[in-house]
Amino acid sequence: MRLRTDLPETIETERLVLRGPRVADLDDLVAQANNWKVLEPTASLPFPYEAGHGRAFLEKQQRSVQHPYVIAEKTSDRLMGIAGLYLHPDSPIELGYWLGEDYWGKGYAPEAVSGLLAVCATIGLSPVRARVLAANKGSIRVLEKTGFSVIEQTVSVVERHKGKPLLVLEWQG
Repeated sequence: MRLRTDLPETIETERLVLRGPRVADLDDLVAQANNWKVLEPTASLPFPYEAGHGRAFLEKQQRSVQHPYVIAEKTSDRLMGIAGLYLHPDSPIELGYWLGEDYWGKGYAPEAVSGLLAVCATIGLSPVRARVLAANKGSIRVLEKTGFSVIEQTVSVVERHKGKPLLVLEWQG
């Protein structure tokens, strides 16, 4: 498996730039993440999402198995959401993402995920897995559009969703 240092600092798509989080992103991070509709389907983001949570996220990135990218519009460079990879030494890489509600339904999530997967394919990071609540039809569509297939149906063990139906999907580069 490749290390997080093999991933580029920025990834460009037609409309987006995926780049590392910056301290200057804090206000947009809190504004977009502090929304129950955005956070409820995530496994671990707290609600309400406050400035202290955002600062902790921005500070811990250098010591983490996560490799997050800010999803930003090319024209404004403002944070719209986060997409990232969890690089585990003994299990497949896992994709996670969220997008602020103002940006839903405009094709940004599949565009960001496709950009990230293109890099994974280029540097040999495969397979990539994603977990999604079975009721989260929007995220399931994003994952299927970007080449993921369901490999397992199970139930969630995370506290917020304990016992709810969960799908595990996989992408092969």
